[in-house]
Amino acid sequence: MNSKLSAHITQWCARIIFLIVAALLFAMPELVQWYKAFRELGPGSAEAITVGFYCCAPGVFYALWCIERLTGNIRKDAVFVHSNVSYLRRLRWCCAFVGFICFPAAYFYPPLVFLAVIMAFLAVAVSVMKNVMAAAVELREENDLTI
Repeated sequence: MNSKLSAHITQWCARIIFLIVAALLFAMPELVQWYKAFRELGPGSAEAITVGFYCCAPGVFYALWCIERLTGNIRKDAVFVHSNVSYLRRLRWCCAFVGFICFPAAYFYPPLVFLAVIMAFLAVAVSVMKNVMAAAVELREENDLTI
């Protein structure tokens, strides 16, 4: 029961984040200009933030879609299945994609290096979870075959 509730809450959090990122697609240029009024940015920093965000957005949306599907499977009691391993694999690549986008953008706006490192760490952590899930799926399939 608690895992289904947690999956339900996670699913709704992902949906809210989706809406926030979708709104940011329209508001990002104005937000960057607002940010520039408070903090002096180096040459190319505002563009690096804006271009980096728009380049990362497809990976973020795809990751949120994977989370939506993964939590949907958990809510349907389909936990140790191949599709969940696939969603975790895709989620790992989304994290790596965002990290790879942020790393070169950090040349123009150095704080982005922290986001790049965090995303690389998340890619590794999700990869470990994917490996654990794949092993669990294999064990479940072996147990299903035994009498």
